[in-house]
Amino acid sequence: MPKLTFEIPTDIKDIIKRHEEVDWNKVVNKAIWDYAKKIKLLESLTLKSRLTENDIDDLDHEIKAALSKRYQKA
Repeated sequence: MPKLTFEIPTDIKDIIKRHEEVDWNKVVNKAIWDYAKKIKLLESLTLKSRLTENDIDDLDHEIKAALSKRYQKA
C-alpha cells in the first residue's frame, strides 16, 4: 500500500500522542476515503454537465444575493 506524508498542527499531534489507543492510521484512511467518495460522486454527477465555471459562478452569486436579500428582511 502506498504511503502518504502530510503535516499536522502541533496541537493535533499532541492529542494523537496522548491517545495511542486509537488506530490513527485507520481514522485517517477512513476520513480520506469518505472524502474521496464524495469527490467521486461529484465527478459522476458533473461528468456530462455543460455548465462552465462562469455559469457556476453566476449561479452562485445569484443564489447568495437572493438568500441575503431574503434573510436581511427577517
